[in-house]
Amino acid sequence: MLVQVILMAMAQAEVPSMLEAWEVPSVEVLDETPQVFLVSRAQKRDCAQLGSVCVSPGGSATIVGVEVSEDRPAVTVLARGTQVAAKGGLGTASADQPWQVEMVARFRALSDRGPIIVAVFDRDDPESIAHKEAKALWNVSMDPGRDLGMSFLLSPEDGFEPSHTYLLRVVQVQGVRDRVLAEGIVHLE
Repeated sequence: MLVQVILMAMAQAEVPSMLEAWEVPSVEVLDETPQVFLVSRAQKRDCAQLGSVCVSPGGSATIVGVEVSEDRPAVTVLARGTQVAAKGGLGTASADQPWQVEMVARFRALSDRGPIIVAVFDRDDPESIAHKEAKALWNVSMDPGRDLGMSFLLSPEDGFEPSHTYLLRVVQVQGVRDRVLAEGIVHLE
């Protein structure tokens, strides 16, 4: 009973003015350091295609949708929103609010021992993809495996924009050659 009273009091409290509109006090930790996690059986089932990268909201300030088009495959859409704890709704996003992303990559084949690179490219800029000029780049050390789970932020401060589509590519460098383990696309709104 005491827990319910505390939760109700927290839900009815106002958001402190020193926080950004989307930073409602909660259990989530918004840290810019990507977090690597073990991929569960359910996540493997939801992202069944080998060689693919699947994305979903990495926190409650980001929601998911799907963009369907007749001339290309369905694209996952992540949209920012604001938690409004007292009202239990979703509000508009501020211009500097990042997208909270949870990524599951299912590798085409078993990775080798050594670093794995996760890169995010602007899909509308094929030249930057060809020159390997990523908007975001993370180096992940892991034992050989078939899956990678990662949570991270895509921030407007780092050049990510709404109404843009991005290519997520997971590669492993083998000498002078890059071995693409998995890739996928996400549209940000």
